[in-house]
Amino acid sequence: MATPRGPRGGYTTGRARRTQILEAALLRFGQDGYRKTSLARVARDAEITDAGLLHHFRDKQQLLLAVVEYWHERADVRWERVSDSVRDAFRCHLEDTAETLAMPGMVELAVVIGAESTAPDHPAHEHFTGWQEKGVRELADRLRAGSRSGELRADLDHEGIARECAALDAGLQQQWLAGGRSFDVIAIMRDHLDRLMCSISSDGRGL
Repeated sequence: MATPRGPRGGYTTGRARRTQILEAALLRFGQDGYRKTSLARVARDAEITDAGLLHHFRDKQQLLLAVVEYWHERADVRWERVSDSVRDAFRCHLEDTAETLAMPGMVELAVVIGAESTAPDHPAHEHFTGWQEKGVRELADRLRAGSRSGELRADLDHEGIARECAALDAGLQQQWLAGGRSFDVIAIMRDHLDRLMCSISSDGRGL
C-alpha cells in the first residue's frame, strides 16, 4: 500500500529540490560566472523545467544570492568545530581548503564570483564583501585572543596578519585556477602558515 505524502513529505521534497538547484547553480556560476549564466542553463543542469526553477527562485539575482549564502553557510558550519587555539585553527583551515579544492565548482565560485562582485552594481557585492570582511574580523579576533592567552606574542598587528592570510588564500586560488591546477596549493599554504606560526607564537614553534 502506498504511504500517503502529507505536508511534511511535500516540504522535504521541496527542500531537496531547492538544494538540487543550488548545487547545479553553484557549479554553473563557478564555471561560467554569473553574467554568462542563464536560468535555463541552470534548470537543464538541475534536470528540472524552467517553471520548476522559477517556483523556487523568482530570478537569477535571487538564485545567486541563495547560492552564495548556501556556500558561506557550509563554510561557517565547518568552523564550529575549531578550538580556541590559533595553531589548531590554521590546521583546520588547511583541512577545509583541501576539502574545498576537491569539490567541483567551489573554488571557481570563490574566484569568479569574487572577482565579478567587486563591481558595486553586482547583486552579490554587498554579501560577498561583508562575508570577506567577516572572515578577516573573526581571524583577527582569534589572533587577539591568542595573544591574551599567551599562545601568541603580544606585539602583533592582528588585523594585518588576518588580511595577509586572506590575501594569500585568494591569490593562490586564482593562480591555481589560471595555472590549470598545476601546483600544490595546500603545500604552499602549509609552508606559509608554518613560517607565520613560528614568527608569531610565544614558543617559536610552527604548526
